[in-house]
Amino acid sequence: MAKIPIMLQLNGNWDNFGRFREFEVDGIVVDDDASYSLLISTIAHQLMIDTSEKIIEIKYIVNEHCPPMEIRNDMSVRVYMETKKENKNLGSYPLCITVRDFNMELSITNENTVAGSSGILKLLDMPISPVIEEYEIMIITDSTPSSIEVGQVYQDKETIATAMKHYSVMHKFQFRVKRSSARSYWLICVSENCTWHFKATSINDSAMFKVRNFDNQHTCSLMDNTSIQRKPTAMVVGSMVIPKYSDPKTIYTPKDIQLDMLSEHDVNLTYMQAWRAKEKALQFLRGYPVDSYNKLPSYLYILEKTYLGSVVRLKKTEDDCFLYVFVVICTSISGWEYCRPVVVVDGTFLKSSYRRIMLIASTMDAAGTILPLAYAVIDSENDALWK
Repeated sequence: MAKIPIMLQLNGNWDNFGRFREFEVDGIVVDDDASYSLLISTIAHQLMIDTSEKIIEIKYIVNEHCPPMEIRNDMSVRVYMETKKENKNLGSYPLCITVRDFNMELSITNENTVAGSSGILKLLDMPISPVIEEYEIMIITDSTPSSIEVGQVYQDKETIATAMKHYSVMHKFQFRVKRSSARSYWLICVSENCTWHFKATSINDSAMFKVRNFDNQHTCSLMDNTSIQRKPTAMVVGSMVIPKYSDPKTIYTPKDIQLDMLSEHDVNLTYMQAWRAKEKALQFLRGYPVDSYNKLPSYLYILEKTYLGSVVRLKKTEDDCFLYVFVVICTSISGWEYCRPVVVVDGTFLKSSYRRIMLIASTMDAAGTILPLAYAVIDSENDALWK
């Protein structure tokens, strides 16, 4: 029976990309055949957690391309231990610990919640208790709320931090962070004599943050603050211009961002700052290109299994990077029998981070309409044969 050293990461929070941030560190040693109950009791004893009042959630990250895996039963522990045996270093595969209060276990399901496009999640039909009644309000998921008030609850610290940056741009002033941790977020005005301040803290050690104190009246000269105001980050400006890119047909250039930010918010951006803001806005809407490429094998597999008889080919480099893809749907193959024996191939440049060229082969059927036959993504148009 071997002993396995395990690092514990606690009092942190999960970001939108499945990474555990701003955590504290501890450690335990358990047997490699430990059960789920033994693992929970060992963690609770080391961290001094009363399991009669608290719920311990355990997750770990396998790799950056996979969402966190949760340990919830004996089989989950067994899978983790077998993975851990391959690398017994203390820092490998740390356990990310989240502790929640039983009374604050807000189980959000389709039956008791309703979500809208405004970025607000409202809890419905929750049992009434002195603890829950206080938080039976709207949980804000939007980082650009119309107003910020005492009592608001945000889904996590990252959301409330971005909301405050957006707020400072809209009201043309600058703040500085006085204190920031996994449990608190405290802002003050850049002017030393100003009474403006903002305080938010986590709710019962959860990821949610509640606005506790907010004095939005400045006792300093805002003109002075405006003159020393730093440029807003690309993330803030990007979140402000997201509606401009909701329609793919809309052309909204970095130059347009410069002009709108200057005319609407009196913020002067350089072209590169506006370009980065555009990239951030597109990332918010479409995600990261690398994530899309990682999903391509799964997409092609489902495509081939759903449309039997289709021809799907994916070619990678020796280091497992994307090279080519070729797709012919079964309906196009069967439809070719009734089409004119003429094939037209056209290509277009993919304006993404990785460039590439997309080729489409099409023909004309008996009714005179265009029928797509196949499409492919390649590195360039050439005469090379792909086997």
